[in-house]
Amino acid sequence: MKFFHHTILKFLPLAIACLTGEICLSCSFSENSGSHTETVSSKVKDKKAYHLGEEHAERLLQYANNEDALQDGLLDIRARISNIRSKLGTQAAADYERGFTDYIRTNNDSLARILF
Repeated sequence: MKFFHHTILKFLPLAIACLTGEICLSCSFSENSGSHTETVSSKVKDKKAYHLGEEHAERLLQYANNEDALQDGLLDIRARISNIRSKLGTQAAADYERGFTDYIRTNNDSLARILF
């Protein structure tokens, strides 16, 4: 058991660094962001971050019937928002969160009432 904990602690920073890099790259270089044609609020400045939030909300809704997976997904979203804020700034984080919440409100209003 002690070896297991030591191994996890050894590789956890590497895993976090990889996930942070993935988030930054997907926000900065998202190729899918150009394919969105719907209107986005004028308050949104970083449309790539907004659309990434929508994509992650869409993925999260696949687990809407599994409470444990949903909770894990929400924790992941909070971590992503924090990482985006620290790496790309407050505006990108706010736009990511807005994309996420807008998508949930539009596509699953009962879950939105519980979450927001």
